[in-house]
Amino acid sequence: MAVAIVATAGAANANSYLTLADADALVDAMVLSSDASEWANGDADSRNRALAAAAQRLDRERFLGARATDTQALQWPRTGVRKPDTYSSRYSTGFPFTITADYYTDTEIPDQIQRAQVELAIYLNKNKDGISLSGLEDYKSVSIGSISVTPNLTSGAIGADRVPPMYERLLTGIRISGPGNIAIRRS
Repeated sequence: MAVAIVATAGAANANSYLTLADADALVDAMVLSSDASEWANGDADSRNRALAAAAQRLDRERFLGARATDTQALQWPRTGVRKPDTYSSRYSTGFPFTITADYYTDTEIPDQIQRAQVELAIYLNKNKDGISLSGLEDYKSVSIGSISVTPNLTSGAIGADRVPPMYERLLTGIRISGPGNIAIRRS
């Protein structure tokens, strides 16, 4: 059965943050790689499946703010999330900066979210089993007795639930957890 994309912001049945046409337009604007050309040559159903899977994976992230409504299917739109890099200068020298009151609206899907979904969809379209890996793909061999681990140093190694580096970069400033973030706990 074919996957139908529903990309209406805040909809109770939404399964994507952007339509296939919007995703194709973003891919067309990218520097072409073999992954992006594979995306362009794929059929609409496989690209829709990759978009829906990417949205599901994206929604497992912990984002700033709160969901705009209780009935929406996806994490975005959100309320109370300040747009990253929206600074204005108090002085002509540019320092110190003050943060403006520039927040995402309760109906807005950030461009970062849409681009991250496309990056992940391209990745998933190429690595069809990318989300369901065992976690041992990074190793040539693993032994238990006398503990022996041999890493797989080939460039194609991917671990369980790995995402492309650009995906991580695109979510900077709008999510709570992720690389570069540390949790501080009192003991």
